[in-house]
Amino acid sequence: MIRHLHPTDSPRILHFRASAGLGDTCTLVNALRGGPSKFPTAKYATIALSPRAWQSCWVESQRGKINSVLRAGPRSGKQAWEISELYLRNSKSSLILDLLEQIAVQAGGAGAYRIFIRIPAGSNASDFAQKAGFSTIYRETIYQTTSTHSAATKLGISDDFLKLRPRYQSDDGNLFRMHNVVTPIAIRIKTGQTSEDWAAGMERLGRKSSEWILDLPTGEIGALIQRSTTRTQHMFNINWAATAGGQLGGIVAAALKETDDVSAVTAVPDYKHALAHLLANIGFKKQANYEVMVKPLTQPISEIQQVFAAVS
Repeated sequence: MIRHLHPTDSPRILHFRASAGLGDTCTLVNALRGGPSKFPTAKYATIALSPRAWQSCWVESQRGKINSVLRAGPRSGKQAWEISELYLRNSKSSLILDLLEQIAVQAGGAGAYRIFIRIPAGSNASDFAQKAGFSTIYRETIYQTTSTHSAATKLGISDDFLKLRPRYQSDDGNLFRMHNVVTPIAIRIKTGQTSEDWAAGMERLGRKSSEWILDLPTGEIGALIQRSTTRTQHMFNINWAATAGGQLGGIVAAALKETDDVSAVTAVPDYKHALAHLLANIGFKKQANYEVMVKPLTQPISEIQQVFAAVS
């Protein structure tokens, strides 16, 4: 039976950890932090006791034993959901199909138009996801360097070469237009046909991240830079306009700005060849590969069969 995580599951969570493998999915932030990890027992024991939190978690249980734990919810808006974590008891990979099919029902019932999932390359979870109606949007590579300052020095560009400003909500329309110009049509079709849908599916680098805009003299947006720094790691993500391609080195320099000499890491989709080449030239190394997938949720909500068991 698949149902919500419940406060009474706390003892079962402890038993589940002993036989759970590594996670089968992760968010962008967790991919940048090293990918799926062992089951975080303390985290889920806490979630089980919080009504607001456990409503975003589901378990598959039989005879009082938990066999899988899944966490999902909106990305940046209600129109787009994401499966952020999926843990299975060893030898229970066959449960993935039912879990993915049923969480899609839950997402559609909550008003989502699509649901995303990020799976490590080579995982059999990808096969189950395809059977559940997911398709690949793109594949991405995690690039990392151990020294932010070394990478910046190799660029040979001052980090204040470009003048940036904070991102505002009013930028969404121009950012969506930039996205439509630089993103292959096969990807655009799957990630949102309107500015609102696209914005709902955007990924961010956590609550404490900052977002910066490069304006072009034409009045168009030249780049969006996302940054998030801790004491040991600097994460960044960039997207840039075709007309700003000649400034890619300066954009990367700005993305590395104002950090201590810590590790730097970013994710590069397989269609951004210029960025992958530039990062390799300044000392970034490939660390991992992921498959980013999506399932459209187009059924009218009134026709969706509610298959989740009621929480008792």
